[in-house]
Amino acid sequence: MTEFSDQKIAHLQIMQAAISRMATESARMKQFALASIAATASTAAATGTAHLALAGAVLALLFWALDARYLAQERWFRAMYDTVRQNDGPADFVMTPGEEVRKANTVSDTMLGWSVFPLYAVLIVLNIAICAAVA
Repeated sequence: MTEFSDQKIAHLQIMQAAISRMATESARMKQFALASIAATASTAAATGTAHLALAGAVLALLFWALDARYLAQERWFRAMYDTVRQNDGPADFVMTPGEEVRKANTVSDTMLGWSVFPLYAVLIVLNIAICAAVA
């Protein structure tokens, strides 16, 4: 088992805190999306306003992109964490992901991931169905 220096442990703890924040914000984004889109969809259905249902679909797209951004950043920091953990050198406290890590985990790729695509696709389809039913 490799012994880590106090500096490396501190660096890993800082990175773990960033990873935790990104994961928490992604979960919070899903909660906000569900609440706001449900309110928009139910109001559109109750009032018969097709434009409001379309606004809900656009809102779902925005939340989808924001959620994917948080998840992509979480992946960046997890990759950096693994690099720091495996590195035998001294801790440098770098907190900026490298270009290769960002290219490997893009927001557009993350948008198609299992944890975001089904949720937001269903919300968009639901809003479009409400729009079609109301119109």
